[in-house]
Amino acid sequence: MRAAWQLWLLPCRQTTVIAVLMQLAWLGGALALGCVPAFGVNAAGATAMLFGFGAWFWFTMLGLCLRGLCRPESFLLPGFRRRLATVGTLQVAQWALLPMLAALWLGVPHALLGGAAILLLAALGLAASSARYINLLVWGVFILAGWQPGLASQIARALVASPWAVPLALLLAVLIASLSLRAMLRIDDREADASPLENAQLGRSRARSLDGTPARRGKLGRRISTIFDGTSQRAMEQALARYRRKPSWHLRMVLVRRLLLPHDNPQALALRLLLVAALVTFYVVAVMHRQRFNAVMVGAYAILLGLSRFPQLGRGMRQMRPNLADLYLTLAPRTRADYQQTLLDALTVLVPITVLSTVAYTGLGIVLTHAAEPVRMLIDAAIVSVGASLTALAVHLIGPESSLGRGLVDMVVTLDAMATYWGGYWLLGALGHALGGGVLLLVTLGFGLGVWSSARREYLRRPPCFDAPL
Repeated sequence: MRAAWQLWLLPCRQTTVIAVLMQLAWLGGALALGCVPAFGVNAAGATAMLFGFGAWFWFTMLGLCLRGLCRPESFLLPGFRRRLATVGTLQVAQWALLPMLAALWLGVPHALLGGAAILLLAALGLAASSARYINLLVWGVFILAGWQPGLASQIARALVASPWAVPLALLLAVLIASLSLRAMLRIDDREADASPLENAQLGRSRARSLDGTPARRGKLGRRISTIFDGTSQRAMEQALARYRRKPSWHLRMVLVRRLLLPHDNPQALALRLLLVAALVTFYVVAVMHRQRFNAVMVGAYAILLGLSRFPQLGRGMRQMRPNLADLYLTLAPRTRADYQQTLLDALTVLVPITVLSTVAYTGLGIVLTHAAEPVRMLIDAAIVSVGASLTALAVHLIGPESSLGRGLVDMVVTLDAMATYWGGYWLLGALGHALGGGVLLLVTLGFGLGVWSSARREYLRRPPCFDAPL
């Protein structure tokens, strides 16, 4: 029983804050359920929302934890599958069976249907972390419902009134849970470790378990990763051949960049932009076709996408410390400051990459939303992304060591950059493109260069660190 208890506590240890919030949601649902006889329909709706959302989020988090736990060596432990089944039964009892039995005892209408719906949401949450093709099917259903909302509402009302609604929900829950568990309990070779500095937007670093182990990828994910790895290999071979023909400081810096940032070569950047454009176009056309878009919001989201590269840089540099010792010995710098300067010169390329990506995302948003002032949006995005990328690179190079601290810093930098974009958009409209752009460039670039200069001095002052992160 002790092993089952440790498995039950696994989400609480790996994601403490979220786990506590979900358990508080369960307690809130239990209190709302007790108020149903007094307050009627309103309390019943609040109860269903709390239990449904909590079950979906909790089982998603549980699947992420179990995805890192279900390794081939874990199945050699005695009674491992049996204890997993025990924990699963306890989780289902807590989130679905107990609320359903309490609702039946209190005489809440549609109690059986509510319990079956909560169980279905829990199965979907488990599938979100292990069987992504199920998520695609669910997404397809929502897309069809968005195209025909009237028909979808009629079907939903008919299902609620039908006596087959409860058996159908239970059958779907069992089917989805079995498919998810089959993928999770399958014994396969572990995925190859990737460079921590690979771009997390579309690379394999995005799909990791909560303990940092690479997650299993599908055929499409493996194919995309193979293409990205091919571009990295070709870029490295070309840089090495040029360096051998004519060694120089610049070509050595290109080699260091290809080593530290394998997926930030021109071919990989073009491929990433193409994939993002395809996904965004499909989302706008298929999902959001009935909504009106705010051009200012589109530009702010472009800033958000552009800055999403830097959190991975902060985590990756911390994880790469032991491997960077080999790079230090290979470069053989005269002083430690020379080695730190080499890393700075190699990573500074992320600033123009971020600016170009942000401008490209903004241009795509302009085309898809038929923005009325495209030049104003492009100027604003280009100027703000320069200062924001310099600031983000600086704070992630010398920022806090803890994950919580880095997360808070990243959130502050991203929100400030988005707010600066909104302010710059207003400034360009009030003062004109020339004067407003000059003022915005003076403020944002001055701030970004100031932060970058201070961070650069601090980074050069620090000695190189090759200790593994705790």
